[in-house]
Amino acid sequence: MPLFPQMRLQTRTNLVVAATLIGFFLVTVWLDYRQQEQFVLQESVERSRLIAYETIRTRDYLSEQLQKGKVKLTAERVGLIPVLASGRIAAQVAGDLEYRIRQISDRYRNPANAPDPYEQQVLKTFQEGSRDELYQITGRGDAQVFRYLQAFHAEESCLECHGDPADAPEVIRKLYPPETDRSYHYPLGKVIGAISIQIPVDQLQQQVLARLGNDLLTSGGIFLALVFCLGLLSRATVLQPLMRLEAAINRINRSGTFDEQLSVEREDEVGELIKGFNQMVASLDEKSRELTASEARYRILTDTARDGIISFLPDGKIILFNQQATRMFGYSKAETLGMSIESLVHPDLKELHQLGIEAYLQQHSEHLMSKLQLVAARRRDGSRFDLEVSLSRVETAEYYFYTAILRERQRLS
Repeated sequence: MPLFPQMRLQTRTNLVVAATLIGFFLVTVWLDYRQQEQFVLQESVERSRLIAYETIRTRDYLSEQLQKGKVKLTAERVGLIPVLASGRIAAQVAGDLEYRIRQISDRYRNPANAPDPYEQQVLKTFQEGSRDELYQITGRGDAQVFRYLQAFHAEESCLECHGDPADAPEVIRKLYPPETDRSYHYPLGKVIGAISIQIPVDQLQQQVLARLGNDLLTSGGIFLALVFCLGLLSRATVLQPLMRLEAAINRINRSGTFDEQLSVEREDEVGELIKGFNQMVASLDEKSRELTASEARYRILTDTARDGIISFLPDGKIILFNQQATRMFGYSKAETLGMSIESLVHPDLKELHQLGIEAYLQQHSEHLMSKLQLVAARRRDGSRFDLEVSLSRVETAEYYFYTAILRERQRLS
């Protein structure tokens, strides 16, 4: 059973086209969302990588400049310590970007640089030498964050404060006594810590949704244009020819004639359908003309017959009443069509009127059709006259009817 059978084909076609395109649109939106997630994630990685690189370069640059300028660190110049200075710069950048940026180490001097359990595990991975960079989204629900860590190694410039304590500036030894501090004796070139960057996932999600919104405006406009264009195209290529066909069929139904022919404008399936319609109409027109001619010949034959001819259905309803029958009974053809044959039988035939014509024929049809019968008939004015009746039964594939050949006889004594 077709969906929404009460709908017009055009409406149903538009709905199918729209539903199909909406399905594709939703799939496109989902794929675009996943793609935007990947874009934003990759952009976050690249941005974090750049921040980490610049933070490390800032620290190394400050160390190099202090060495080249032979600047002696004192209590008044503690702020020039490269780790502290680069940390403050990173903190400023983090504030602007709403990121969290730290320089962590498992041999930290400042408790603010202590790694959390996740960072501790990553540092161990870096120190094992398997990789120098790691990023992923951690946490659950609203607590999810994007985390990026990049290892940094002990450079020559780092050893002034983190090498042999005897070579360290006095202010460093005072702030971080060698007896308790673990940040001396860094091995050159080895991993000594990492830059750790954290970005809230909801911030990334906002970027994804913002980009997706822009894409949706563009894609939505394209899909609406497609729905409109496909609707026009389906109407022009399929629906309009079918509407012409529908109008032609309605005209045939109203007129009862088969002289309708449609022009064939194309050679596709719709064109073949119109050709088939034209052939069918031409065939029906020919058969209709033949039937009309046959009916005319039959009417002439029956109306010129010397005997009366009446055809009726099993329930007695008259379907044929020839000219001779009208002269016998006094009824016109128009009056008898639809009349019951029972009204033409005189009341003297009591059994027929008691049983009804249909039951009477069921009981006596074989006898009635076996030989001529003498039947008392009744004219329109109620007078009685006698008929010699030859009854036959005509059967078709769908129904059957009776035909009676009538000849008037003198009244039986």
